[in-house]
Amino acid sequence: MEKSLNNQPPPIEVLPPVTPGHVPFPVKLLFWILLGITSVILAEVVSFSSPFPFFDGWGLTAVFPLYTLHVLVLAWIVFRPKKLTLNAFFLAGMLLGLYEAYITKVLWQPTWGDSTWVIGGVYVVQTAILLLFWHPVMAFMLPLFFSEGLFTTSRETWASLPRFLRQKHSSRALTIAVILFAVFCGSYQANNSPSAGIALLSCLAAGVVFFGFTFLWNRVTRHHHYRLRELLPSMREGIVLSSLLLILYIYLGITLRPEALPKTIGPHLTIWALYAFVGILLFINLRQAPTLESNPSNDLRPPVPSELELDPKLRFPWKYLLLFWVIFPVTSAVVSLVKPLAIVVILFSWGVGILGGLAIIVRSICAPGKS
Repeated sequence: MEKSLNNQPPPIEVLPPVTPGHVPFPVKLLFWILLGITSVILAEVVSFSSPFPFFDGWGLTAVFPLYTLHVLVLAWIVFRPKKLTLNAFFLAGMLLGLYEAYITKVLWQPTWGDSTWVIGGVYVVQTAILLLFWHPVMAFMLPLFFSEGLFTTSRETWASLPRFLRQKHSSRALTIAVILFAVFCGSYQANNSPSAGIALLSCLAAGVVFFGFTFLWNRVTRHHHYRLRELLPSMREGIVLSSLLLILYIYLGITLRPEALPKTIGPHLTIWALYAFVGILLFINLRQAPTLESNPSNDLRPPVPSELELDPKLRFPWKYLLLFWVIFPVTSAVVSLVKPLAIVVILFSWGVGILGGLAIIVRSICAPGKS
């Protein structure tokens, strides 16, 4: 018996062994795709702004590249120099949200919501929702948080959260949190969905894409474990991705709703002031963020405190992921039939999100770089 076991062929490896600090580019690219998919689902599918982004030309050529490039470039900026802080994490998400000016023109000429309160040529309600809540949280912070938690062994995004959220929670508490988040996502989508059937189909279509790439990721990396910093763009890759984002920004800015571009200088000055305000705050908070400790000389990987590492055997919480993808579409379909419930959830989330965003801005001014 022992001889026959020794004669068995070695297991097939999808990837050759890698040296610490080196991640094959195909692995990085697959992670980037997963990160982009997660951002698009949370920002566009949940809001029903783009219900089938992975199955139509607009979603594949504009929505998916726009979110993916934004998340990768901004993550490259906030992760490379210093330890990740909540202030920098949030401010980078605000920069992402400012694409709603020169690309979609929504901040100047809304396509949804109240259109009566205007300051400096910018619609206050839409700007507050998109810059203080939706894009920082749903398009940037949560996609990175979930992607790190699902696909890597590091926990830097978790460590950047407020202390009361970082406290050790029971399995029951995490289950309740997942259920509440799935109900929120389903209710939010239901409010804008024309019918229960379309809402359900949108969720299931996004789920098929997400789980397809998730299965591929687990297949490719089953013998290798990576940290989030290792999977984000290198300096050269970051420069290339930034160039691609700039090209996409210019192209969509010219071709998408050109009639909504302000004809006077005032509204432009308001947006430039917002860019300057957020950009300067981000720069200050990055400069004053704590420095990461160096790794031992024999470890070439980006430095990450050992307490933020997770046992690779525990890295993929399937039960929570499956729980979300069951409750999300069911809630969306059911609440589509009783939309007043969705409006209550949405208004509450906007209020909490905007107040939370304002609190982080005040914190980034009064305590820049605070961990």
